[in-house]
Amino acid sequence: MKDNIIFISGSTDGIGKQAALELAKQGAHVIIHGRNKDKIKKTLDFIKSQTENENIDFILADMSSFKQIKAMSEELHKRYKKIDALVNNAGVQVHGLQYSEDGYELTFAVNHLAFFYTTSLLLDLIAKSDYKRIVIVSSSMHFRMEKFDFDYLKAKPEYSLYTYYAQSKLANILFGYKLSRVLKDTGITVNTLCPGLIDTNLNPQRPQHIVDRALPVEQGIISTMRLVTDSELKGVTGKFFTSDGIESESSPASYNLDDQEELWTLSEELIGEKFHF
Repeated sequence: MKDNIIFISGSTDGIGKQAALELAKQGAHVIIHGRNKDKIKKTLDFIKSQTENENIDFILADMSSFKQIKAMSEELHKRYKKIDALVNNAGVQVHGLQYSEDGYELTFAVNHLAFFYTTSLLLDLIAKSDYKRIVIVSSSMHFRMEKFDFDYLKAKPEYSLYTYYAQSKLANILFGYKLSRVLKDTGITVNTLCPGLIDTNLNPQRPQHIVDRALPVEQGIISTMRLVTDSELKGVTGKFFTSDGIESESSPASYNLDDQEELWTLSEELIGEKFHF
């Protein structure tokens, strides 16, 4: 991984931070992302102190804002001629119905639309790499959904944190499968994963019985690390991987081609532009 440029969204905490640390130990040029300057600086200093790798950069952006995602992309284009691997990792679990700066339900905005828009804007940099990997962090929570319910995007009043989160994680996989087909002749690979139930700050209000079952953050990066670094996965695309890094089947709902197409079209409408090829 030495000198490969890896961008990880949401990497000042949890599995994103741990993956950044491990990749830095392997000599990668890691771009840390977050929305809080103090947390970014602390993460940057921590990783450098633990790895003696000076090729650790950072970028600041709130993933709930299309304007800030656009500005982040422009800055990354100024700094880098390529990105070898993009890890779409940033995510939220939201208590109560909230909306993004652009007026969309916040869970869907951060957990899906930010992935869609970030990938679209950075795709040209990924295409300039010889490595060409896109990794999408989803969740086994998507199995809760029998079908992607587009009515949730209108923010139904009976808000449920776990249902809205499950919807957004199903959207990740629908997007990943569609994108892998679109890019099948480009050499760019797209794979999705479940990190497992991990002890992070994603939801500080988790019930105690869930907290007791959560695994250490080191175990939450197994699939991410494999999808970013494993040479055996060169050319492997359009797959879903479990928390132990094994290729597996995702939920039946995730293979619905009509929903994949409708979600793609809707996502373009919501971000206000076509996906950049």
